[in-house]
Amino acid sequence: MHFMFRGDRVVRTVFLAIVVLGTSSLVTADENPIAAAPEKTAPLKVGGKVPELRLKNASGDEVSLASLHEKQPVVLVFFRGGWCPICSRHTAELIKAYPEIEELGAEMIGISPDSVESSQANVEKNKIGFPILSDADVSAATAFGLAFKVDDATVTKYKGFGIDLEKASGQPHHALPIPAVYIVDKTGTIVFAHSNPDYRQRLDAKTIVEELMNVK
Repeated sequence: MHFMFRGDRVVRTVFLAIVVLGTSSLVTADENPIAAAPEKTAPLKVGGKVPELRLKNASGDEVSLASLHEKQPVVLVFFRGGWCPICSRHTAELIKAYPEIEELGAEMIGISPDSVESSQANVEKNKIGFPILSDADVSAATAFGLAFKVDDATVTKYKGFGIDLEKASGQPHHALPIPAVYIVDKTGTIVFAHSNPDYRQRLDAKTIVEELMNVK
């Protein structure tokens, strides 16, 4: 009987170890919320709070997201990078709308996985007048639920087009954000949110201006 009890205890111990290991793997997965594909992302929604993050601007200086919305509403525009033609076309549209956005008492901030150097090159090439922040480690995109892992086949295809994601970000993660626009009020609350897993679909700048008119 004593032997059977010890055996039973061993079985239970092994069972508990399996449960613990299984739980541990789930926790690890939850701690890395980068989605496996664009359509599997889970973007933050209206009513949520802006995560406390520090990113670098195109000059390499650290900027706190919280400091951006303390005095005025902020439009946060997540894009894939200066290498993306569709992003560049959308940026051109935003540049035209920027004066009107400023007149409404708001600031607009672009955020991409580009490194500081790549961000600076993008600013200079496209003459971008609003601030661009480098999210090279995709910490902001991840915190906003926008980050997804680019599959190996797509990484290879991009390289065939002369697009090197690792060179653009300076990181080996091969992650990008789905394009998104957030309007944040002075309390740090998201009052407007738009995102689309289809990177070819972008929010019209006119809509951003119209939504800002309702923000205090």
